[in-house]
Amino acid sequence: MPTCRLCFSVYNRDQFIHGNGPRAQVCVRCGVEKGLVSEEEAASLYDKSTANARFSAVARRWSPLMWLSVLWIAWIVFLNEVDPWGLYTLILLGIFTLIVPVYMLFFSSKHMAVMARLTPEYERPKGH
Repeated sequence: MPTCRLCFSVYNRDQFIHGNGPRAQVCVRCGVEKGLVSEEEAASLYDKSTANARFSAVARRWSPLMWLSVLWIAWIVFLNEVDPWGLYTLILLGIFTLIVPVYMLFFSSKHMAVMARLTPEYERPKGH
């Protein structure tokens, strides 16, 4: 995947402005910030509400893994030495560790549908 030469971020090809010279290998966000293109010319630039909605969708997608890792760390640090509750929470964490990947697999199509709905239409220019 290409890298923006101004911010060094890696994006898909449709997130770059089209052109040669100073516009070559520049992402849409940097192109608008540096004045190389206007917001109307940058069709794949996300407005604030779309960017926030996409970030929220990604956060909802990966939050079960984050919470699972936090719970494992809490068990290792605090609960593993507490006699009855350490074993009970270990069993629950084991069950949740097995359930979370299955849950993420089942709801991956919903996440892809939400991301497709939040992706603006983009017509790739010739030679791009």
